[in-house]
Amino acid sequence: MVRARDPEATRAAILEAAEEIFIAKGPGSTALSEIASQAGVTKSLIHHHFGSKEGLWREVKMRRFSAYATGQMRMLETVPPSQELLQDSMRYYFGFLKENPQLVRILAWIFLGPDPGECAEMDRQLMSAGVAKLKQAQEMGLLRQDVDARFLLVVFTGLAHHWFQDSAHLLQSLDRTGLPEDVDSAYLEDAMKIFFEGILPRG
Repeated sequence: MVRARDPEATRAAILEAAEEIFIAKGPGSTALSEIASQAGVTKSLIHHHFGSKEGLWREVKMRRFSAYATGQMRMLETVPPSQELLQDSMRYYFGFLKENPQLVRILAWIFLGPDPGECAEMDRQLMSAGVAKLKQAQEMGLLRQDVDARFLLVVFTGLAHHWFQDSAHLLQSLDRTGLPEDVDSAYLEDAMKIFFEGILPRG
């Protein structure tokens, strides 16, 4: 049982329990009583630390997403447009999802319904900055100009996000002969080749 006189331990236990249950069931189907039971606290302590279930869900989202968004935004704001920046950004996003698989499920629940909170606003700012950087790269002749920068960003992020969302299912259905043990790294390298070079034979 987590002791109420240790606020940091109590808060951490609540967040861990909430994240696990929110990810498994979604915020709409999760009861505070379930979280309280798993965390070893009372519902009143959850209200004390987070105010409500919505406040707790906000903290769960922000804890995972803000770390990624802050690092990616810093990269976009401080590094000039280049192929290296785009490659580094893709590696950063892919690596973050690999190290934080909980974020993939959290993002799925966010995208399934309206999410007017800080997490959604942070995502909008990050996407806007990403599109602006891609447009700069197009204007400098670093990227082809006959495609919409917004669609470039969707493909860019989708190649990483989709892998961690569906790779377990896909790899069960595909022949894995010849695939290396580190299949994540192998996929990333090929995904980057496809994104930066296309799939047509090189002349």
